[in-house]
Amino acid sequence: MNIASKQTGVGLIEVMVALLLLSIAILGYSALQAQAIKSTDEAFERTQSLVMMRALAEKIRANPAAITTYEAQLNAAGVPNVPSQQCGLNGQTVTALCTPAELAIAESYQFKIELSSYDFQIQMHPCPNTGGTGTDASTNIMFSYCLLSAWGDTTPTIGTDDEVDCLTERVVDEQDNIESAGGNYYPSATCMMMEI
Repeated sequence: MNIASKQTGVGLIEVMVALLLLSIAILGYSALQAQAIKSTDEAFERTQSLVMMRALAEKIRANPAAITTYEAQLNAAGVPNVPSQQCGLNGQTVTALCTPAELAIAESYQFKIELSSYDFQIQMHPCPNTGGTGTDASTNIMFSYCLLSAWGDTTPTIGTDDEVDCLTERVVDEQDNIESAGGNYYPSATCMMMEI
């Protein structure tokens, strides 16, 4: 019997095993590449969010007398109506000086219009971890406001729904317990908080 005839088909098996090993390696690389793309997208979203929140925070810091107007305008659902006073924004000619509240309304409007072309939502709330809850929150010595920016399925809200809300709310009854002080990110939340 010829030895060469016993070797028939061995090369094909070796090639099939090599292809199997190569396909497993390529699948692993594909998963790694998908994770890298996801991480890059998340970093981009966070950077964009930080830039927007800083710009808005500077506007609010420059007009502190109208902070409650900013809060009301930013937290209003949908895109607000065009304000009666544009206050010189968007190249408008200023015919009269704007009050702090009118400036806050105009700036909030402009900011929400800019956000409407992105997948971002921004709201302003009393910070839960600095005494920002209840009717007497503003008299708390630690009281401050926070800007919340969210994207994806997360909303820029503070609450108990870990599927939608960005941050945990403050539990007033257990102020000494760090875990219940509030202001913690939910694990699946895609959002950022900035204290202003």
